[in-house]
Amino acid sequence: MLFRSLVIGTPLAVQFKPVALPLDWNFPQKFGAHYGKNFGLRKQLLRLHAIALHRFLRQSPSDKVLYGKDGWLYYADDSSLEDYRSLEPYKPTDMDVWRQVLETRQAWLAKRGIKLITVLACDKYVIYPEHLPDGYRRKDTTYRVDELAAHLQKSSLTIVPLHQPLLAGKSDRIYHRTDTHWNDRGAFIGYREILKAMNLKPLEYTPAIRTTEGWDLARMIGIADLFQEEDRHLLPVAPRRAKIVDIDRPDPTWNVGRVTLEVDDPALPKLVMFRDSFGSALVPFLAEHFRRSTFLWQHEFDRALVEKEKPDFVVWEITSRRCHSAWFRPDNPPLPE
Repeated sequence: MLFRSLVIGTPLAVQFKPVALPLDWNFPQKFGAHYGKNFGLRKQLLRLHAIALHRFLRQSPSDKVLYGKDGWLYYADDSSLEDYRSLEPYKPTDMDVWRQVLETRQAWLAKRGIKLITVLACDKYVIYPEHLPDGYRRKDTTYRVDELAAHLQKSSLTIVPLHQPLLAGKSDRIYHRTDTHWNDRGAFIGYREILKAMNLKPLEYTPAIRTTEGWDLARMIGIADLFQEEDRHLLPVAPRRAKIVDIDRPDPTWNVGRVTLEVDDPALPKLVMFRDSFGSALVPFLAEHFRRSTFLWQHEFDRALVEKEKPDFVVWEITSRRCHSAWFRPDNPPLPE
């Protein structure tokens, strides 16, 4: 192809050669994902959208958060609604897997003089279904967590099912309205029942109330400042003795992957606890009873850690929605000796 140069009348020959460019067939999807996260004023527009849905339609802008009655919010992810309805009961073979694995862990721990305690916590919809929207009604079926607890209690395992103790204390509002979890008063019930299994007595606490903006579910939809949470917490009568000696990151509500606390009293026992998010509020209560306590946000049984810590008790806590066999199977028993 010929072009004329800047000097009029002088022909200039330019030869174009094809250039081989690498093709990325995923570029449209990558560009769409990048643009969706980074377009101008994204956060502001999402917040305006959430505010409009909240104020005018009383609807949640996220399918992970469900608007209930009277300012109550519910977590709708992680098979929560399926667990609430409990339409598919456990298969006997599934419950046998749970029993066999926990019995294997119990036997392994017992050889080392360690007691295993399995704690079955409950999600908010199990204790306060009356605040769910009218369309969310369940048939007269047994909650899967109760079904599992009844099966495991037939064995030699030490099981701490919390459904009935929590129902007995629900009039004090033991769960946050704008959070997935129990508040201090609900966690205290769990703490009390765990100590019963250890033949220990709970310490004394004084009830208190403080008003804050909305908690985790309100934060998930980006409008925590439009909600109020009446935090019904507990204050220790005696000063706390447990001190943090190791933590993966600071967090005032104990939502950490790993934390170890110590009490300067060699007469106290030691604890290792494997837990989920419901175990966070248990940390400051339980830590006061042990000279050394390690809390890990995981359900995997860490044999190496147990052998290192040499605890007197191992607590394994799991909440109801995560007992669903499709979500979690406890298929990691300790290796044979």
